[in-house]
Amino acid sequence: MAISNPARMGQSLTHATKRRRAFDPLLDDYKYIPTAEEIAAMPDPTEILQAIATSVVEVIAGVRSVDQIAALVSDQVYERLRAKVQARAQLDATSMRPKLAPKFAVRKVHQESPNPGIIESVVLLSSAVRTRAVTIRLEPVNKRWRATNISVL
Repeated sequence: MAISNPARMGQSLTHATKRRRAFDPLLDDYKYIPTAEEIAAMPDPTEILQAIATSVVEVIAGVRSVDQIAALVSDQVYERLRAKVQARAQLDATSMRPKLAPKFAVRKVHQESPNPGIIESVVLLSSAVRTRAVTIRLEPVNKRWRATNISVL
């Protein structure tokens, strides 16, 4: 079998130049940084932080569906909560314990902004038995706040 060599046959090798593809928000690592005017026009994050914190604790307790807060959280947070709920449901199915709705009140909301358009906060939820701290990181997505990281301590 003969292998043809283009250089030997009088042809030159040409390499196609790489064309730049269009920007794709799903593939490209691009962070949108809103302007100060856009941040000022967004709703007050305090109420959203309280709603997210209470909803997340209710989701983990099993009295609220994770789908109810899907619009407030990122896809990664949604998947982590869904996995936690499934694990909790399996545990509750084997133990035959009834689901109890947690009764708590929001005691304090502390928020800071390390960068423009990013809010990191701690929401303290207090019940008769214990106090929980819920840490939430909010980022602007389509002129709305979305939780990109949540931890319940």
